Amino acid sequence: MIYERERGSSWTEIAQYLGISAAEAEERFAANLDDWNTAFVVPYRLDETGRKRIPQLPTAAYDPAWACDQLDTWARRRLILVNDKRPVSSGLVRAMPEKGVPEVTP
Repeated sequence: MIYERERGSSWTEIAQYLGISAAEAEERFAANLDDWNTAFVVPYRLDETGRKRIPQLPTAAYDPAWACDQLDTWARRRLILVNDKRPVSSGLVRAMPEKGVPEVTP
């Protein structure tokens, strides 16, 4: 649902595929969308003890190299005619690293 909203789908379009009303779809999933958007501003929250940071985004956001390795491994295991060592990540375009932030290589 988050992906569809990020792509620009309306609540009406999403609701149609779920077999519910647009109002019900928005009521049911709007909080998830808000949490997703908030996670970009506040990427971690503290646990109940206040001592441990809990990531709010998918693992790939924090460790893109690990995510690339996982995708490459998955593809090599499932695609029969793949001889490429990096069948997924070799096609990714790397953004310029921010100043002071080390570049992560897949």
